[in-house]
Amino acid sequence: MEIASPRLPEDSVSIADPALLAGSETVVDSVFRGAFFAGLSREHFSVEHTIFAACRFSGVRLHQVHFSDVLFRNCDFSNADLRGCSFQRVQFFDCKFTGADFSEGVFGFVSFSRCQGEFAGFAAARFRRARFEECILRSAVLSDCRFEQTVFSACDFTLAEFFGSRLSGISLADCEIRGARFQEVGSFELRGARISRAQALDLVRLLGVEFEDET
Repeated sequence: MEIASPRLPEDSVSIADPALLAGSETVVDSVFRGAFFAGLSREHFSVEHTIFAACRFSGVRLHQVHFSDVLFRNCDFSNADLRGCSFQRVQFFDCKFTGADFSEGVFGFVSFSRCQGEFAGFAAARFRRARFEECILRSAVLSDCRFEQTVFSACDFTLAEFFGSRLSGISLADCEIRGARFQEVGSFELRGARISRAQALDLVRLLGVEFEDET
């Protein structure tokens, strides 16, 4: 599935002052490189046509911020609070968001590639035309999510939570789902999901069934 690429500023744009993100109501046509947004706490502003490269957002608090046409490359969102933010035509490459909270977020035309997100929270998030590729999402919370035209490719969902999220039409066949938590095998969450035969054996164990070798 093709994801529309963000419309980004020209390479000739000069590097922006990190203070711009702290005081402007609209950040547009900007490039941030190696910036550390320590202690940033804001809500209700927008970031458009912007590149963040090797920036640190760890521990920031950004609520209901609108990101559109944005590229995050090699950025660190560890333990960031990003609840209620919206992301439209946004790309995350080689980013870290361990323990970050994206709950109630809206993601449209968004791609995550080679990202590391153990214990990340996406509860009640909405995804439309989104792609996760080669991401580590161990123990992540993806409960009560809505997935529309969403693709997961070669991701690690070990011990992740999917309570209340419908996975109909979504393939998890090349993902790691050992220990992933669903309400029950027969629940609506898994109905219509596509998995491999080997994964089916792991899911059967949710029923309390144990395998016995034939003699």
